[in-house]
Amino acid sequence: MEESENYNKGYVYILEAKDIDLPVCKIGMTTRTPHERCNEINNSSTGDFIWSVAHYIAVDDCKKLESLVHSKLYPLRQKGREFFNINADDANTALLSIFDKQTEINKINIEEIIPLKTKPKNGAKKRKHTFRRIDSEYAELLQLFTSLLNVKGRPFGQLNKPSFGMSDGNEGVQWNLSVNTETEEIRLGVNLEGSAKTGRWLIAPFILNKPSIDKIKSKINHPNNITLQFSRDAWQGASRLNIKEKFIGGREYPLSEIDQNIWSSILEEALTCLDENKNYRGRKRNQPVTLESNGRELMKDISPHLTIWTYLSIEGDIEGNIKNKISELQPVYDWVVEASQS
Repeated sequence: MEESENYNKGYVYILEAKDIDLPVCKIGMTTRTPHERCNEINNSSTGDFIWSVAHYIAVDDCKKLESLVHSKLYPLRQKGREFFNINADDANTALLSIFDKQTEINKINIEEIIPLKTKPKNGAKKRKHTFRRIDSEYAELLQLFTSLLNVKGRPFGQLNKPSFGMSDGNEGVQWNLSVNTETEEIRLGVNLEGSAKTGRWLIAPFILNKPSIDKIKSKINHPNNITLQFSRDAWQGASRLNIKEKFIGGREYPLSEIDQNIWSSILEEALTCLDENKNYRGRKRNQPVTLESNGRELMKDISPHLTIWTYLSIEGDIEGNIKNKISELQPVYDWVVEASQS
């Protein structure tokens, strides 16, 4: 009986087309993680779009819940496919409503889900779990990050690319966690973008208020472990180009190395990336930038982007490591929030 129960434990997930605003989503179930299943779909030859995980729920009978959701949303389903003519957020509202109106299926913790595994070949060693093996296995780390912050989170990048991560989804000053699978570096940081949607242009008052760098350094026990990056984002549609002029101030700086003169120079340069005709609440239009890949010069809109981060270890107690790093950066977060008030 216990083995049968474990067989049904899993997720019902909702995927959305990445970077394309379409009224369509994919609803399915998996006994692995939704991110692993999403990777598998994206790597298949039958994918119509590049998909990303929008929503999911962990339950004790994912097959039954998937069948129930498919039945209730049948009028919106595309023939012979798990695609539904509804956007992901509305589908999630329907999913939660359907779940709440039934009594046989229960939510569970993700730790209770035992992934189904194929029988190993003779002589094959049992694979040891490690976050470093493949991108999708970092999904557990991202899940812990959002759980500790008690947020849904907003993914950025793609799990099948070298760099991806999760922000807290806040509009304005954000917590984020980024992963680079090529370098195996994991960074936890405080983020403020020069944008209307995610940053609310709070980068403008932050720069204009000229917050004291000495003030924040005095509140950090080990400022040499924290890095400040003020970057210049060059925009190609909704994407950022990799440009030679990326770093405002020429490079990233350990917090311990930034004195008031360096900080003033960085803030002055950052301000030039904003449109003074819009009270600095807009991108600087048609500025020359140089592509890192081939040296080609282009004219692009630019904006400043602040990230203050520290490395995160996934050795030992991962949850404890995340908690400690959030605590370490909390004064930084508070400093940025205070300085970005108009």
